[in-house]
Amino acid sequence: MRNLIEVSMRNLPHLSYLEAFEAAARHLSFTRAAEELNCTQAAISQRVRALEQFFARPLFHRRSNGLELTEVGTAYLPGIAEALDRAEAATEGMLGAQAQTSVTVSAPLSFVTLWLAQHLAGFSAAHPRIEVRLNSTIWTDPNVELADLSILALDPLQPASGAVQLGQERLVLVCDPETGRQAGAKPGATWFNAARLIYVQGRMHLLDLWAKKENIVIAPQKASIKADNAAAALEIAACAGGITAVMSTYAASYLSSGRLVAPFGAGEILPVALHAVPNQQRRLSRSAALFLQWLSAEIPLHR
Repeated sequence: MRNLIEVSMRNLPHLSYLEAFEAAARHLSFTRAAEELNCTQAAISQRVRALEQFFARPLFHRRSNGLELTEVGTAYLPGIAEALDRAEAATEGMLGAQAQTSVTVSAPLSFVTLWLAQHLAGFSAAHPRIEVRLNSTIWTDPNVELADLSILALDPLQPASGAVQLGQERLVLVCDPETGRQAGAKPGATWFNAARLIYVQGRMHLLDLWAKKENIVIAPQKASIKADNAAAALEIAACAGGITAVMSTYAASYLSSGRLVAPFGAGEILPVALHAVPNQQRRLSRSAALFLQWLSAEIPLHR
């Protein structure tokens, strides 16, 4: 009987060790993991150390400025995070509570209106029971801590922790069809400055960047228009006429419909790209993971 019991027992470390490791790996901090699990920093450290002894391998590099996962820790984390999510969902089910069936996404207003609104039906069709909550932002989101995922324009060479790059962005100059018909084969200062210039205010001044790349000195003959988001700038250009410069993902629907044209093509690849960034303060729920998987498939890195 004793041998049967020994054979049947799972070869698993204590659950509290796994919880401590997952929280510390997500925060890259024993202190913040302790705050989340309502225990002391020393307790988290001891539990992680016990787990490392179980494997006889280190899971973290202890740096002076924080923690860094080892290769073993990086490989171990996804499976443990998924197992804890499943255990949580099963427990909630037994208690009569519903597992999380919603995903909250913080995203630029322009991304929501110009891309997500046109593609979201695909996610809803594949996952009809998952509620999608959208926080549309201009520049920053004051309630970003409530989001499961944030859509941000980041440098691909310096992404945030856990960020998933969504394709590549090109700097594309667009204008109304009539202005486009007046353009020459190559960009010219006379044509550029004669049109109404529509600026998108923000961290990157794309219209200025485009002019600089084309060696055009900006000296507009008409008062410019400044919008606080790309969606507004594009709609103004389509309705009132004018020139603006935006990321290629934002321009795509206007170009395909013919409401705007890109007289000089798609342009150069920008040093920023859209990224989906999970909230590092919590484990990624199954709903959020499914949304992230769908999003990265819809906007693949190589397009």
